[in-house]
Amino acid sequence: MEKSVILIDGENVVKNWIKYCEQKRINAKIDYLKLVKRLSLGTNLLRAYFYDGVPDQIPPRKERFMQLLEANGIQLRTKVLKLKKNICPHCQNVEVKEIQKGVDVSLATDVLRHAWQETCDICIIVSGDEDYKDAVDCAKDKGVKVWVASFKHCLSANLRRSADKTIILDDIFEELIYTPDKRNP
Repeated sequence: MEKSVILIDGENVVKNWIKYCEQKRINAKIDYLKLVKRLSLGTNLLRAYFYDGVPDQIPPRKERFMQLLEANGIQLRTKVLKLKKNICPHCQNVEVKEIQKGVDVSLATDVLRHAWQETCDICIIVSGDEDYKDAVDCAKDKGVKVWVASFKHCLSANLRRSADKTIILDDIFEELIYTPDKRNP
């Protein structure tokens, strides 16, 4: 059985899950454990990674979420959010936003690391972001198969063409919905 790793672009998945739910008028949360299980079906899953930006002071809800992922074997790859100031040229109001820096590079680097170290046969990238196309092409040059899982509305055409296999999350949406465990609400 082929060995696989799953690399989840957290911000991309959350943003597009919410957008899909809004379009379909559905109120549902994603179950990352179901996502990992579904995507790795038929493979020997070595590890799943979750990439995200976090503030200096992680809010308790986010901390619990991250602990739950780790407790269920999903390895976290986080970068501290950076502050970006925008000054309105008309009114001079200053807006400060937190932005992610380095998260996509971290995911792409791990794709390349797995390819060069020959630790897996399949890299499954959960994102439709075209920024990963070059990493996908390099990994494929090393003989690693690359699957991409993404919502249809945000899947880059170039990334889709580069992938060996594409999994459209719209098609498996119902399988990925979080349902609280009655034993552990």
